[in-house]
Amino acid sequence: MNPGHARLLWCLIAIMGALTLVSMLLTHLTVDIRSNPALFGFLGVLFAANCFYRFWRPDPHLQIITETAVQILLILLFGILLSYAAVAVGFPYRDFELDMADNVLGFSRSAYLAFFANRPWLAWTIGAAYMTLLPQFALIPLVLFGAKQFRRLQAMMLAVGIALLLTVAISVFTPSVTAFVYLDLPSIPAAIAKSLYTPVPTLNALRSGAGYAVKLNNLEGLISFPSFHTAAALLFAWALLKVPYLRWLALALNGALIAATPINGAHYVVDLIGGAAVAAASLATSLWLCRRIRPAPRTVVSMRSRQLLGVELRSDPDRANQIAEHDGAL
Repeated sequence: MNPGHARLLWCLIAIMGALTLVSMLLTHLTVDIRSNPALFGFLGVLFAANCFYRFWRPDPHLQIITETAVQILLILLFGILLSYAAVAVGFPYRDFELDMADNVLGFSRSAYLAFFANRPWLAWTIGAAYMTLLPQFALIPLVLFGAKQFRRLQAMMLAVGIALLLTVAISVFTPSVTAFVYLDLPSIPAAIAKSLYTPVPTLNALRSGAGYAVKLNNLEGLISFPSFHTAAALLFAWALLKVPYLRWLALALNGALIAATPINGAHYVVDLIGGAAVAAASLATSLWLCRRIRPAPRTVVSMRSRQLLGVELRSDPDRANQIAEHDGAL
């Protein structure tokens, strides 16, 4: 992996952490750390393991795995906390405008819902795909690591962080109670509607200005436009495009995830278009930044490479560096 790209990821995480702290102070929000001690315990274990494999018993592979896990968790945690702060800003809801945009696009939500209601097996399939978002955050880095596509892994993670920042920044000006609440809920009998989950109580509490304690054991998805589920699904599909045997599975799985977003995620279809635009902008920015940071010239080759291929570093350092790159040495 390129150390420069790793430092870039840590810089992004530091920026996200600073923005989280400032936004929490400005919006009078707090975080109930005691609500999920296991999360911080897990982060602590991963960080300690990373230090162990970096300094005390160097193991490049385990170091990369533990560092990547810490980075993913921090990016997601800061991104979710920033979404709470974005809601607390309290701009007017934009459901009318979002619904109008769907109408201009010719999208019929009632017809879309009816299509899947008449095909329960298909509704179940895309619903199951929708639930794979968080597992993919854990599995895709492992797949890319196993395929030795380290630069693609770093580019994807950087793009995810940028996508979260863009999603939160845009959502400040486009808050929504979701298409389910705005369009579907009024047609549901009141006795049933009371038992259904909606984000409205949390939205109202955040927008009241009275302060709010975010519970880490009950985090909610509060952003409608743009859809981060859509952005993440597209980034996941891109990440596995060059992995044989998995590219088509990734495309099908994440395509189903996006198809479920208007139903399981209660999104307007224009939210999906916004999420796709965020994914494209984030990936383009990530790739541009990664190209700007070139790997440092290698001066050390792994002992395994030298033993297997008999290359003397002093006699042919250029060739030794090429072999080290192929061997996956850091």
